[in-house]
Amino acid sequence: MLTKNLYIEPSIKTISPKFDIEKLNHYKLLCEVSETTFACQVIDLADGEIISSENYEFPSDSTTIPSLRAIYETHDFLKSLKWDNIEIVIDNQFFTLIPTDLFKKEYAVKYLQLAKGDYVNPDEELHTNIHQDLGVVNIYSTSRELYNWFSEVYPLVELSYKHKTSQLIDFGVSSSKAQTAFLYFNNRCFTMVITVNGTLKYCNRFSYKTPQDLVYYILFVMNELGIEPDEIFLRLYGNISEQSEEFELMNEYLPNVKIGI
Repeated sequence: MLTKNLYIEPSIKTISPKFDIEKLNHYKLLCEVSETTFACQVIDLADGEIISSENYEFPSDSTTIPSLRAIYETHDFLKSLKWDNIEIVIDNQFFTLIPTDLFKKEYAVKYLQLAKGDYVNPDEELHTNIHQDLGVVNIYSTSRELYNWFSEVYPLVELSYKHKTSQLIDFGVSSSKAQTAFLYFNNRCFTMVITVNGTLKYCNRFSYKTPQDLVYYILFVMNELGIEPDEIFLRLYGNISEQSEEFELMNEYLPNVKIGI
């Protein structure tokens, strides 16, 4: 039965001619969930190519689980249990990075409470992503309702979880040796990761209301790290385009700004 009065179309949808619904056991499903959006990609494990990609925005009068139900109920293949594996990427503000040498599993809740400035609620599920080569552990939480929902949808499939910051850290460290800021945008929020020579220099997530706020945060971070505008490359991903106000304003203050690559 369809979720009452709720039907959500993808805002972006691309699919490769090589995608074959009969070969899901050869594919990885990558799902990304934020407070207001859902995205999914299908990755061919044979060559790592993304062969399907969809982005959704939740209605303003709906919460996460009802929105996910509405998307899944009418989808051709998301509910399948034939996937080789599934990775769930969580894009939220509730995370903190702890040096590996200082990390103690039994203190994970306390680390996150210090970062949040508030208690970790009983209805939150704690996760950790370990970046062994970088010497840091990413501690973050999801709602237990969301965690349980994915577990119920995929009871027979291997599920792994990763925070958006961890995904961007891994990508940034492996993508560039030059000093580079990788920024991922999603509905007036952006995650900023700075890497240089295969090491992590900075990581944080910001909410902003105006393009001026965005540029202020970027320049503030660079000033705190002692980085001049011409000493760093900026690579932008996610919900941003060269026609956006954000991109145009960044180009006024920073000389090395590009979308992607």
